[in-house]
Amino acid sequence: MSAARDAAAAVLAIRPRTLGDVVLLTPALRALAKGHPGAPLEVITEARYAPLLAAQPEVARVWPMARTTSGTLGLIARLRARRVALAVDFFGNPRTALVTRACGAPRTAGYDLARRRSAYRLRVPRELRPGPDRREFAAATHVRLALAAGGVDDGLEPRLALPEGAGSAARELLERAGVAVPARAIGLVAAGTWRAKTWPLSHAARLAAGLAGAGHEVLAILGPGEAHVGATLRRFAPATRLLPDCGIVELAAVIRRLRAVVGTDSGPRHLAAAFGVPTFAWFGPTHPDTWTGPGPHGWWRTALPCRACDRTVCPHWSCLPALAPDQALARVLAHLEAHGVAAGVGAAAGA
Repeated sequence: MSAARDAAAAVLAIRPRTLGDVVLLTPALRALAKGHPGAPLEVITEARYAPLLAAQPEVARVWPMARTTSGTLGLIARLRARRVALAVDFFGNPRTALVTRACGAPRTAGYDLARRRSAYRLRVPRELRPGPDRREFAAATHVRLALAAGGVDDGLEPRLALPEGAGSAARELLERAGVAVPARAIGLVAAGTWRAKTWPLSHAARLAAGLAGAGHEVLAILGPGEAHVGATLRRFAPATRLLPDCGIVELAAVIRRLRAVVGTDSGPRHLAAAFGVPTFAWFGPTHPDTWTGPGPHGWWRTALPCRACDRTVCPHWSCLPALAPDQALARVLAHLEAHGVAAGVGAAAGA
């Protein structure tokens, strides 16, 4: 950051987590930067996402946020010394509301939530319902708040830049995984942050075997603590490749090189969308409208009347097990074919 921009009062955007939500924040960040061209745009997020947001051209600085009282109070003190003109809370939990209110910004904005609204001088509804069984796209929700805070619309598509060196790290990871031609490989996300929104692992293994049988190379995208998922996939679908442990930036660089990403609606799916990589996901307790933007992104959802309940824990969990893997395979293959993802067809390796 230049000395002049460092001296200027900042516009502060707050979104601690999670990966998919951080990716879907990028249209709102562009809107804020476009609407406040004289002020540096700075972002608060958890440390694991900081390198990804720091690489975005509109972001001047990233402030890592810890989930501790001492870390929160220390961050507030540093922000008050920094001088913030506008703070926009895109999360709205007690910690982020406190940071917004106490950071010293004369202008604050956030969602109109119970027990939080007093932290914001400007408030907008968190949720809009466009019609029966319809939801607002999550990126559109964030952009709506950004526009109310003086932003200028720059579209709803998530877009990401990657730092120098990410490409070479991705090539090394793909080589270690044994992926022969990344631009022809299908990334499979078999797990999820909530058990209730995750397909049964047996279904995912059967899909992996079906994709391999159809001539596709399959790369399992695994998160922290998901080694057992990879082991199960390899047991029942031996051709499946496993992505080694890596950071968020390296994961993004790997996904950018794949032909498509399928599976649980997840952070990796939103990374794929940010690079224009086709995706296909299944939905039970969450709504596809919320998590699917424009582009080559397909989905399949349960027909049960309790769908889109947003429960993280379910007493019966009938929705996702009812989405049979053989039917899923047929839908995925049709979607991939519709978007030019045929087995053995793709760009050159490393594209």
